[in-house]
Formats: sequence, C-alpha cells, structure tokens
Amino acid sequence: MSWRFIKFSCGTLLLATFLVQCVQSDYTKLVKSELAKGVRKDSVLLGIRFGITRNDFYARCLELNQKHLTTQGIGFYVQYFILDSLVHPKPTQIQLLFSPGFDEKGVLTDMDLKFSYPGWSPWNKSLHSDSLKIKVMKLMEHWYGGNKFITAHVDDHEVPVKLDGNRRLLVYIENPQIVVVSIQDILHPKYQHNIK
Repeated sequence: MSWRFIKFSCGTLLLATFLVQCVQSDYTKLVKSELAKGVRKDSVLLGIRFGITRNDFYARCLELNQKHLTTQGIGFYVQYFILDSLVHPKPTQIQLLFSPGFDEKGVLTDMDLKFSYPGWSPWNKSLHSDSLKIKVMKLMEHWYGGNKFITAHVDDHEVPVKLDGNRRLLVYIENPQIVVVSIQDILHPKYQHNIK
C-alpha cells in the first residue's frame, strides 16, 4: 500500500465520522450520552418501578387504595388526584389516570399517565389540553428532575421527550381534554428499536 492511499483512507474515515456526528439529532446524542452513563432510573410513580411484576404492581395499587390515595378509574386505569400549586398560580386539582404496560413475562416496562382537569368543559378553553400540556411538562421536570424536555422525532411524530438514563417520557395530546405522558424503559427490548 502506498502512503497516499493510507492518507486518503484515513482522511475519508475522519470526514465520514465528522459527517455522521453532524447529522445526528440532538435526541440521538442525548440517548447515547444518557446510556453511556450507565445510570438506571426505574422510578415511575407512587413507588411503582420498572421491572416489578404484574402481581407487585397490583399489590402496590391495593396498598395505595387502602391509604385512600387512589381509586379505580375508567376501564383498567387507576385514578389519582393531584392538588397542584407548583405550576398553577393557585392550587388546582388535576385528575391523573395511570395504566401499566407489561412484557410477555409480566414485567413492567412502561406506564401511560393521562392528565386532565376534573372541571373540563368544551367551552372552558383555559382547561383544554393544549394549555395543560405545558403545565404537565413543567410538572414532570419538577417530579423527575434531570434533563429538560427536547423535541424529537419518535415513532413518526415530533413530540416533547425527556430522557434521564433509561427512563424516557413522551408527551402528547390525546384529545381536547387529555394530555398523555408515556413513561418507558428504553433498555427493554420492547423499546430498543426506537433508540438506535
């Protein structure tokens, strides 16, 4: 091999590496840096954690119910009411419905949180999901600490994403009343295709 060929090959490799780094999105860079830390964030909500079994989840919900913190919500959702004064000018009640996602072994991998105002009505625009979404994002940053939300392209949508270690929060509007926060363990095989 000639010296010229080696210089050309090294230069091409460096240029390709530089271009790949420039093309990577802020979200891709965030995923790589968070996973490189090797820190697990398994706390989800109210003492519920990634990796617990289905039985442990329902036992925890029963315990919360017996303490009068939660009740049975609509369908298979658990209902929890928050009286928030962190992101609202005066104490405001928010309804939170949550439902777990389990893998084929019955291990908790994700949870959907649905936020809405109990006093919602079609004519009361101040209680609609577009304004609630902003407050929910601030609330999530307060509850979970760590990184701020960024906008990322996930599952063919541009959504606000908060990532700390392996715990990813995606926020989207379900309808004029409900804001959903999907909390996912991105190290679980169910979500790994989304982080490559």
